Amino acid sequence: MTQGTVAALNFLTDMVEAVTPKTDPHHGFVSVGGGRGSTQPLENRYNSNRYFDFNINSFSSDDGAAGLSGRKRISVVLRVRYDIPQDPNDLQRMMNEDAANLIDTLKGPNYDLATTGILSLIPSMPTVEMLLDSNNEQIAQLLLLPFDLLYLEA
Repeated sequence: MTQGTVAALNFLTDMVEAVTPKTDPHHGFVSVGGGRGSTQPLENRYNSNRYFDFNINSFSSDDGAAGLSGRKRISVVLRVRYDIPQDPNDLQRMMNEDAANLIDTLKGPNYDLATTGILSLIPSMPTVEMLLDSNNEQIAQLLLLPFDLLYLEA
């Protein structure tokens, strides 16, 4: 039985990759990085709609739940890259649909506690970050979906 940060994030990665987008379903979600060796950062992956990674924003801390030995909390952000299409309104609609779909997917509840240790996931408000080139021109956007992950460390 492997539980903890790596097992939990690997499981969530598989969940996101299994999501079928409503708009442009032929370009699904593709994980980059994931702690499986050196790869090009998400920011440098040009022409890459729906490539994603998970960024850990804080180290694991004791969640303080009485009676649950080993329960941890960690803050994570799911980052999804969208290159700029011709129509920014289409991009905004697509990102909104994807955000709603990803939040529903990440909230589970089928986390397979025995192998991942995931107890719960608490999503926060999605935001967007602009990616600029060296001339300060917008080349892509990152959809940011922050959440707190509650899990057991075994």
